[in-house]
Amino acid sequence: MIGILWDASHIWGYLLLHAVRSTGIPFRVLKGLDIAQTGLSGKMLIVPGGSARRKAEGLGPAGAQAVRRFVKDGGRYLGFCGGAGLALADGLGLCPWMRDGMTDRLQHLVSGSLCCDMAEDGGLVPPHLAGKTALLPVWWPGRFSEPDEPDGVEVLARYRAPGPDLYVADMPYSSMPADILAEWKAMYGVTLRPSLLDKRPCVVTGTYGKGSWLLSYSHLETPPGDFPGSEHAGAWLLHLLRQWCGLSSDMTALPPLDFNRLPVLWEDRVLLDARASLLELLALARELGLLFPRNSWLLGWRSGVPGAQFNSLNAALSTTLSLSPDERRMKKWAPLRSDFAKNFALFLQGARSWLLARRLADTLADSAPGMLPRELLVDQRRALFGSPMFGGGLSEQLLDMLETLV
Repeated sequence: MIGILWDASHIWGYLLLHAVRSTGIPFRVLKGLDIAQTGLSGKMLIVPGGSARRKAEGLGPAGAQAVRRFVKDGGRYLGFCGGAGLALADGLGLCPWMRDGMTDRLQHLVSGSLCCDMAEDGGLVPPHLAGKTALLPVWWPGRFSEPDEPDGVEVLARYRAPGPDLYVADMPYSSMPADILAEWKAMYGVTLRPSLLDKRPCVVTGTYGKGSWLLSYSHLETPPGDFPGSEHAGAWLLHLLRQWCGLSSDMTALPPLDFNRLPVLWEDRVLLDARASLLELLALARELGLLFPRNSWLLGWRSGVPGAQFNSLNAALSTTLSLSPDERRMKKWAPLRSDFAKNFALFLQGARSWLLARRLADTLADSAPGMLPRELLVDQRRALFGSPMFGGGLSEQLLDMLETLV
């Protein structure tokens, strides 16, 4: 049995759900409060990406102690991105390392794949990748602060170079000629290459009591893309499930994912209408040039546009409609249905207005700067989408209702 800690996971939780469901391994989706009240059982706890701070708040002292006890007694902890940050010294304390900040904001706004040097490890690294270079996906990653002295932490992968689909903010790095990049650095002092990640640890592992942990700023649960090597992450996740959970399947890669093509098993009119309206809203954002296709499961976004929240809502609605409407789920949905419909209508109107206003602000930026005050857009965005780092706003309320059904 696998436990999945869901708090503040959003789209990353749905990616992990897709990956684990495809293996057939039994799992439970848990809130931090569940762990605080009943503890943990089974072989492994997986913590997807999202806000490490909010995950810690969801666990509280009792939940954090339950996780430490679970690992200390022989359990396994697997954390991706925010789930990796949660396990560091200032969080759960499973790993003695800290998180290292990035003073250059552009260096953090990295998404896509990076070439990584893999350790020659015979256990937790897949044999076909050991000692070689793998393409590993990162989605706005943090950094490990690696000490000079060894302290029992083993580095399994290090960043080396940009991959074929890497973006820096909303700019595709691979399409930038080297001479232009050099010119930008000389003229403007702007460096797009994510050099602050060079040779830094990407995946680390160690022990805590009788148990083990593996922390990865690469999202190993990422579905494969349409370029060679995009399956490396999924192959690694499947290898870990074999090592730590006894997965017997001969799967070599995770299945692809397109949220827009998931089957509809729950034909609830409120959910279906919300889904159709959201697709129209996303189409408008694409027409305005504020969102753009990245891959089959992710829309990219112009800098400053709340693309993460749009993607999370799309993932949440699509996944919810693909779930079986069993009695327990219907009982949870009944008291939420009316409020969800009202809140979604408010969100839809507000988000449509904000997208059009944002596009107008872009148009006026040169010809009539200041005509549309930036403060108004910021306030409206905060009410609808919360903060870029920690969420909130009306979209968060909608996500919470949908996540209750998972």
